[in-house]
Parts: sequence; C-alpha cells; structure tokens
Amino acid sequence: AQSTTYSIIDKGVLKISHSFDLAGNELTEQIAKSLSVDYTVAENLKRKYGLLPSPQNIKDIILPLTDSILREIERISRNFLQSEQREVEKFIIAGGAALIPGIKEYFREYLGKEMEIAAPFSNIYCPPILEKTLKEMGPAYAIAVGLALRGLE
Repeated sequence: AQSTTYSIIDKGVLKISHSFDLAGNELTEQIAKSLSVDYTVAENLKRKYGLLPSPQNIKDIILPLTDSILREIERISRNFLQSEQREVEKFIIAGGAALIPGIKEYFREYLGKEMEIAAPFSNIYCPPILEKTLKEMGPAYAIAVGLALRGLE
C-alpha cells in the first residue's frame, strides 16, 4: 500500500528488485482529494471502479499515477534488457493493487506483455467453501504466502 516493488526473476533467481514510493494508498489519496471525499469512500471507489469507466471518472483521477508506475517499470525493464540482453517476458501483479478493476488489462496494453494476477493460494489445499474467497483476496497476500511457504521448504 505504501510502495511498489518491481522484481525481475529469471529461472527462480532474483535478478533485480527496485522499490519506489508510489502505490495503492497514493491512488486512494488522490481520489479522496479530487472528489473531496474521505479516505474510506475513496478506497471503496477505487476498489469498485479502478481503471474502468465510472460516473466519477476514477480512471482519469488515478491514471497519471498509474502511468508513473508503468514508466518506472519500463525504465527498469530497459535497464535489464541492456545489461542482460533479454526482455521481460511476463508480468505478475501482486499486492492489494492487483485487485483494482481493469489493472491487468491496462498494464497488458501499456507494456505489451503477458500479464497475470498473482494466485498464491492456487497450490494450497483448502476447503471448497473458501476457494472463491481465497482467489479474490489472494493477490493481497502473495508476499506473506510466499514467505510462509519458503519456511516449509
């Protein structure tokens, strides 16, 4: 919520990890400021409409910040290409912002690459009644699940 981390992993090895101070909270704050609403209302609008068309034009409010994140990702990807002579083939979006409606499609269009939303619970057994809930909230717990699973290896 406070920062975005872009990591490049090659054959299971971390090659690059770069964090920058622009993430979901700032998107919510921008909505709150632009529409003169409180943070909770702005967060709900972001989660409901995100980068999809909406009556309040939420997409137009958060697009400049979203594009800033994407420009930073492009810059890091170019540096990786120059140093490794290899392009990033696929992106996996994780964290709470991965749940923003339309983000996967917008990122795919902007970056021109395969895009996936993290599904950290996909290889973990759970009762069928929890499957839908875990799929919906999974991206927000990608880091925690990864760390927990690493402790089991």
